[in-house]
Amino acid sequence: MKKLSLTVKIWLALSLVSLMLYLITILVMPSLIRSFFTDALMEPHKALPPPPPPPGQNIIKDKLPSYFSFRGINIRSLIILDDGTTIPTQAKQIVTIPLIHEIRQKAESQQKTRQIYEYIDDQGSIRYVVQKNMIYGRPFYQISFFRKSEEDTFITNLLLNFMVFAGISLIISWFCSLFIARYLTRPLIQMKQHVQRIANRNWHEPLAFKQGDEIGQLAGSIETMRRQLVRQDEAQQSILQNISHELKTPVMVIRSYAQAMRDGVYPKGDPAGSIQVIDEEGARLEKLIKQLLYLTRLDYLVTREPVHRQIQLDRLVEKTVQLLYLQRPEISRRLDLKPVAIAGNEETLRVMIENLLENHLRYAVSHIEVTLGLNSDQSEIWLCFWNDGSKIEPHIYEQLFQPFHKGREGKFGLGLTIVQRIVKMYGWQIDLSNEKDGVSSKVKIPLGPSDSVPDNTSDKF
Repeated sequence: MKKLSLTVKIWLALSLVSLMLYLITILVMPSLIRSFFTDALMEPHKALPPPPPPPGQNIIKDKLPSYFSFRGINIRSLIILDDGTTIPTQAKQIVTIPLIHEIRQKAESQQKTRQIYEYIDDQGSIRYVVQKNMIYGRPFYQISFFRKSEEDTFITNLLLNFMVFAGISLIISWFCSLFIARYLTRPLIQMKQHVQRIANRNWHEPLAFKQGDEIGQLAGSIETMRRQLVRQDEAQQSILQNISHELKTPVMVIRSYAQAMRDGVYPKGDPAGSIQVIDEEGARLEKLIKQLLYLTRLDYLVTREPVHRQIQLDRLVEKTVQLLYLQRPEISRRLDLKPVAIAGNEETLRVMIENLLENHLRYAVSHIEVTLGLNSDQSEIWLCFWNDGSKIEPHIYEQLFQPFHKGREGKFGLGLTIVQRIVKMYGWQIDLSNEKDGVSSKVKIPLGPSDSVPDNTSDKF
């Protein structure tokens, strides 16, 4: 069953439902028809014989009436008085004397106003209803009856006709079920083919479905995935081109200097100066490779369950500032770090702080500030960096976190990309803005159950 296609499964399901309805109807219909005749027999008919006249008047003699007749089944009625007289008198010619005696006995002992009975003789079975009434102070019994053989014949013929027509309907419903199944699965088959093309990296053809149901929503999700894959592929191509460009420059410098020194030529005038250039380009190349590898490592960490422990964030920030401040010792600094402990990975947090601090040191003119504490409503921890360098131009705001987008004094354009990846991995937020005649970077960390900020932290942002 698991190996069957969805079309066959839907068709089998609809066909099974149709077959079950067919069988249930066949089984239930005889009892429904019988109950119909029973109800008809139990209901008082409207064409009643005239009531018995007062004593001394002649009784009107007429034929035994039939107040319900349908395709061979007849429900007849008569009246039996308390002295055994039947109205009409011809009833004794149609109804046997033993049946009249039994009806009279049942009627006299009957407790209910109306009750149904069944009489069986050599000619078959008769179902009849006795209703007790009073008129002119005398009891009389209204009798309604029909032969069981007539009912059986009628039900058999009706059931056979129904089975023929229902069988035809069942066959038609199977073909309709097949059409419905193919109609429902056609979009799924198209989406399957489209997903196969995407798997083969042929993802430039859009998938358009105008349905508003669940199938249309699934198609919309596949189309969203396709667009994301297209954007990711374009970004990867761009990154590869940028990587090739960034790697080519230092490699060409190193090779050209090495070749010149082999030929006895020193581009910087002496061996020490030329070797220093080679060393600087090698260090630049090494740092670029480390950043590229770390970007790849972040992509790996996003797919794994994080292992966090308590990190004293203020100490980590202070230690990082002390290590990197030597890059520009002429820059003045101000630290305002409140004791804060958060759950995280020390390596990723250190890389985030290093990249943000290097970025601000690079663009600072004479001063930087690093602050750590709570925001005004004490719902978030804010880690803020500020420098007094030139402001960010409005048209490059959206490009700040794109890989290899470099500012005027940037090196590789990967620092802020790494920062953004780390911030997203933790579910935090980062904002870069022009503030106080300079540029600020704010990392907003929601307070978690395992984060701790001492109560004496009074300074708020």
